[in-house]
Amino acid sequence: MIYNNKKHFYDPYDSLDAEWKARISHEMLSVREAANLSGFSRQYINKLIANGIIDAKKNNDGNYVIAWIKIIRWFSALPTTPTSPIGYASYSLKELMRYTGMSRCWLLKFATRNSIPSYYVGMYRRFCKSACEEAWKRESIALKRWLIIEEACALFDIDEEVIFALAALHKIRVKRLNKSQVYNKADILSVVKKGGKLCHE
Repeated sequence: MIYNNKKHFYDPYDSLDAEWKARISHEMLSVREAANLSGFSRQYINKLIANGIIDAKKNNDGNYVIAWIKIIRWFSALPTTPTSPIGYASYSLKELMRYTGMSRCWLLKFATRNSIPSYYVGMYRRFCKSACEEAWKRESIALKRWLIIEEACALFDIDEEVIFALAALHKIRVKRLNKSQVYNKADILSVVKKGGKLCHE
């Protein structure tokens, strides 16, 4: 696949203000500038330099400077990113796959279906973290076999007391999962389809 590297390599460049464009035009960034650009702390950037994760060199004053292209290359591959001048807090596609447990193809359709904002850093697409989490919170319920009480009430529009009553009457299956009590969605659906009459038997 061929990309227009000047445009595609750093797509958010166009959204940066004049001050940041001027800094990047000088190619080298101080640790403070790299921290501000990426949204991370100076201590964290220094730690990455010390561990060899970000390549940096010392200038004549003995301070570390980093080529902005190296910062972008590192930033583009991060699983998650904080809000910064580059863009809003985001997930990488790979991290979104890990977070949801869904396939790449499904997630691209998920992003389109929910109009998830995204932007490119390098060759990698970043997806708005808050929008992804909100959309997944809605859609994941339909994919689950077991629901926590809040999910069950929201999905079926019934009160907690109804769920508890059904469980007490052994009309729906209940189990512990990750230290939470969860309820079988199919069992609740079966009761709801019957008009909830079993709740009062």
